[in-house]
Amino acid sequence: MTVNFTKPQLSPDELTLHLVASGIVKLAESLKNGKAPTLPYPKELQRGLDRLVLNCLRQGRKPPQGVPELLCWCRRPLTEWHLDLSQEDLGVADKLLDGQIPTAICEEWAIASSDIEAELTQKQLLLNVMSVCRLADTPDSYVQFRRLLISQLLLTAFELLQICTEPLLEKLEEQIQAAYEPAPESYAVDGYFHCCAHCGNLMLRTVQGELICAEDRCRAKNVSKSGRQISQKQQVIWLKRGLRRFIAAPGCAELRLAEKLENLGKSRLQVNLWPDFDAYDLRIVFPDNEVWAIDVKDWANPFLLAHKVRQQNPLIPSKPPWIKAYFVFPDDRSEQRPDYLRAFCNHCPLPKQIKAKFESAFIKDVRNKLQRC
Repeated sequence: MTVNFTKPQLSPDELTLHLVASGIVKLAESLKNGKAPTLPYPKELQRGLDRLVLNCLRQGRKPPQGVPELLCWCRRPLTEWHLDLSQEDLGVADKLLDGQIPTAICEEWAIASSDIEAELTQKQLLLNVMSVCRLADTPDSYVQFRRLLISQLLLTAFELLQICTEPLLEKLEEQIQAAYEPAPESYAVDGYFHCCAHCGNLMLRTVQGELICAEDRCRAKNVSKSGRQISQKQQVIWLKRGLRRFIAAPGCAELRLAEKLENLGKSRLQVNLWPDFDAYDLRIVFPDNEVWAIDVKDWANPFLLAHKVRQQNPLIPSKPPWIKAYFVFPDDRSEQRPDYLRAFCNHCPLPKQIKAKFESAFIKDVRNKLQRC
């Protein structure tokens, strides 16, 4: 969803976590081709370390002795860092690193301040795509572009060539190429890239020789399994990090919800994805012409999500017009954090015309509304 953001206010310890997470993301990007860490470390990481050291000294606790030890801290639950944050701010299992991979929690803390979000690939790229599609008056091209990023995390050079000749996407060849980058050579095993059979993302080999998915949801559910294998000779490209996390990941939930609504409505329900060039995620029109707007949010940490939503102005755009609006969360977020909905609503009070629900509860509301039509 495209909205304006106001500058967030972070507490001192929230800022510390934000800086450490931002530095980890930048460090991981610089190391993804198998290079060893080099000095200087990202300035955000060093600033975060300095603040954490000062915090430890004030509390009479032993601080991390440099960046290597800080990275070890990042593999521990954040609740062990003794930061001045409430229990709702941190899940009991929240950590910044899973092995060598930044977690979704890390990505979310990294964009806890708008200056970092401005650096993410997705923001400027999507604005560029919108501009091209608006000028050509082809909203279907925008929808197809979004579907591409969600469904095709990896492409070969030949597949890229084919996609860029499709009628709805041919005007967006430059933007499609900008969305991807060469897959890191260090991820290849014996000359082949392995794709996760569950989500299609790239897999990498651990120091123990095990293949794991780059998507931490698959790792958490232990569903990582090698599927498609692509030779390095096919010039494999990978969707860029910011787009994977903030477009493709929530996009899977958006497409899944759209499909459920279409099946539920059986032609009685009009379902539109990303209406008016992504004013919000889904617009549904009931047989009595009542309109609901849906903004799908797929964040691991409900506090950080609430913090980000509070910055949106408006919370959900009023155009295209709607009668009722929802923030909808994937059901598995409640499995990971039973207090997810309560934590979100406590930190982000909503007006009466906007509700927050998990996917299954929202579907129940739609079903009940259809029965009344």
